[in-house]
Amino acid sequence: MSKALKYIGNFLAVVAIVFALSCEEDDSTPVVTVASVTSDNFYPGDQVTMEGDNFDAVLFVFLENNQIPFQLDGETLTFTLPSNAAIGDRKVTLVMPDGYIVERNIEVVARPFPIITALSTNAAPEGGEVTIAGTSLDNLQSVTVGEIEASVVSSTATELTITVPAGLEENLDAVIKVVTSGGEATAPGKFYVGENLLLNGGFELGDGDDFTNWSKFNGGDGMTATTAAGEAYYGRALRAVGAGGDAWRTQLASDPAATQVDVEYTLSMWIKAQPGTPGDGGNIRFSTNPDALYSGNYDITTEWQQIEWVFTANTNPARAVLDLGVIADAVYYVDNVTLVATGLSGPQPTEILLNGGFEEGDGDDFTNWSKFNGADLLTATTEADEVRNGERALRAVGFGGDAWRTQLVSDAVATEDGVEYTASLWIKAAVGPGNGGVIRMSTTGNGDAQYQGNVTVTTEWQKVEWIFTANSTQTGIVLDLGATLDAVYFIDDVSLLAPPEDE
Repeated sequence: MSKALKYIGNFLAVVAIVFALSCEEDDSTPVVTVASVTSDNFYPGDQVTMEGDNFDAVLFVFLENNQIPFQLDGETLTFTLPSNAAIGDRKVTLVMPDGYIVERNIEVVARPFPIITALSTNAAPEGGEVTIAGTSLDNLQSVTVGEIEASVVSSTATELTITVPAGLEENLDAVIKVVTSGGEATAPGKFYVGENLLLNGGFELGDGDDFTNWSKFNGGDGMTATTAAGEAYYGRALRAVGAGGDAWRTQLASDPAATQVDVEYTLSMWIKAQPGTPGDGGNIRFSTNPDALYSGNYDITTEWQQIEWVFTANTNPARAVLDLGVIADAVYYVDNVTLVATGLSGPQPTEILLNGGFEEGDGDDFTNWSKFNGADLLTATTEADEVRNGERALRAVGFGGDAWRTQLVSDAVATEDGVEYTASLWIKAAVGPGNGGVIRMSTTGNGDAQYQGNVTVTTEWQKVEWIFTANSTQTGIVLDLGATLDAVYFIDDVSLLAPPEDE
């Protein structure tokens, strides 16, 4: 069948047609009837289709007093509602020759506002896929991550799958926003552009009540899988029942994740409590394993919430541990557990010191280090409570009198005159003479020596940091440990950081 587009663009003609509406029907005009309309309710911008008889006689179509284009295909008449069509009961008028008209009312309703209910993951790197769950996600106009438009892999009214775009800073959170013809919506909680260091953080993988890449350390019978609506944030989730008494009595632990000592990490998850269970939600916490670190307690409600813990790693690798047991018989639903190296966002300083952890060397010698003074007082230790990280550390005894009398010096490394560097070390003292005493760092190289102020040492591991501006093109770090007679120090993880390359 042929299709004809019938449209009048002349304003004077429109006025004439409106005037003609009052005229009587001419007997020579065939009877035009509207047998059906595709729907009684339409959104602005929708196509309206009418089936009927003798549509060939239709000259014009009006929505209220506004003429709109239409198309004919035999006994089918179609037109598109303007995107700015007024909401409510609206009259459509078909105009035939000699002022003959047929009217039909349709209901124009506001297009549904999009809602995002969940994300399939709360961290994904550039190029990674993320599924957005919600309602009224059709009539899509754009999806952005951190204001950069994302590629849409698939799209329905309830799910969008996108690819994380390039150009976003890694390991930082970015807002995901969906824009449809009905409005715009942002994803709840925080989404991080970067790798989730936890495998199977969404609990999607696993058979029965087991979760791949996770171990039930305590209270295993109280931890099961659920896919029930309202219990899983997205897909498959953990259902946990508190054993009562101590947080660790219901405890799920991830596989070890690659972490860097002294780097900041952010651990988060979505969680809610079952209404009516003991403790009215109660409280839970995060921890790490081994060399456990502990978050504070988080109060849990019966609504989904994303809780977050920021900590500095003290070991590599480390497990993320969910401690859910303190409230007896409290029921929790947990999903999208995420670990991101937020301390590694943006350009990073560069480690330039060699063998700062003292792992390399034979006997009491340390590769890339020289004993300038008090050589017999500088030895290696492998005792677990004397080593902070790895297998080996420096044990130093104060000669007494002057800081330089017990002195270990690194190999010189290339530096840039006038540029700021950061030197640091981890140190603790044994209980004994001087109650820890004082130490300092200094520099050596082809410029004048620079000296840090004295630092008081305790019997607990502490990080000592010194920021200085290089005055030479070759710089070595000097550990001046001799000021306090017979004080015993354990030193590990010495570092010299150059600024990021693009600064």
